[in-house]
Amino acid sequence: MSFTHKEPLQPKLTAMPASKDVEALVRAEHHDPFSILGPHDDEQGGQFIRVFLPEALSVQVLSRDGGETFGSLEATQVPGLFVGQFRTRQPYLLKIQWAGGEQITEDPYSFSQLLLGEMDLYLFAEGNHRDLSSCLGAQVTSVDGVQGVRFAVWAPNARRVSVVGDFNIWDGRRHPMRLRHPSGVWEIFIPRLQPGAAYKYEILGAHGILPLKADPMALATQMPPDTASKVARLCRWTGKTTNGCRRGATSKKARRRCRSTSCTWVRGSAS
Repeated sequence: MSFTHKEPLQPKLTAMPASKDVEALVRAEHHDPFSILGPHDDEQGGQFIRVFLPEALSVQVLSRDGGETFGSLEATQVPGLFVGQFRTRQPYLLKIQWAGGEQITEDPYSFSQLLLGEMDLYLFAEGNHRDLSSCLGAQVTSVDGVQGVRFAVWAPNARRVSVVGDFNIWDGRRHPMRLRHPSGVWEIFIPRLQPGAAYKYEILGAHGILPLKADPMALATQMPPDTASKVARLCRWTGKTTNGCRRGATSKKARRRCRSTSCTWVRGSAS
C-alpha cells in the first residue's frame, strides 16, 4: 500500500467577501469593516477592491496620480456592494455615480494605517493624556498627502460606531469605524471632508442602535435648536475655531491680529 502526500487545499481568494461578513455589513453590525472593505492583496501581485455604497448606481476606479480610469467595480447581488480585481496594486480614486450626480474621492478604507499613535492610546488608557482635544474628536489633517478629517471617539462598550452627517445622508452603513483594541477608541479618516461639516456618531450598543450622539470632544457645534457637532479648525495663536485671519501669515503683526480676532489657522501648520 502506498500513500501520496498532497498539500492541504487552501481556499481560493475571491473578490466577494464571505457571506457572514456581507450579512454583517448590510445589517451595519460588522465590527471590523477594514478587514473586508478597501484594497486587499489577491496573492497574485494584484488587489481586490471592495466598497459598500448603498444607493450608488456605479463605481469606477481611477488612478490617484493621473486620474485615468483603469477599471470598474462590479455590482453584486447585494445592493450597494461593488467588487473588482486588478492586476496591479496602486493608489486609486473612486468615481461614484449617484442618482443626483457624480462624486470623485479617495476610498476611506484605503487608509489602512493606524491613525492614532500607540502613545496616545497608552496615555489615554492610563488617564494621563494631557491634550485629548488633539487626539479625539474631529481633526482636520492630511494622510498620505490627502486632506480630510480624522474622527476618533471613545466608546468601549459599542459593537459598532459610524460617523454620519450630510456628507453620507446620515447613513450609518457608509462610514463604520475601526476599533483600536484594547483602548475602546474608534477611528476613521474621511478624505476631502471640509471644516463646517455637521456630524454625529451612530452607535450600535448591546441592545440595538442608540440615538445619534454628538461628539463630546467636538471643537464646534451647531446653533440651537440643532444639536450636531461640526468639523472645525483650531487657530494656532488663539485656539479659536471661527473664521478670521489669513492662513500663512507669519509676521508679528499677523500674530497680534490673530490674538485679537478669530481665525482658522490649523494648529501646528506653521512654525
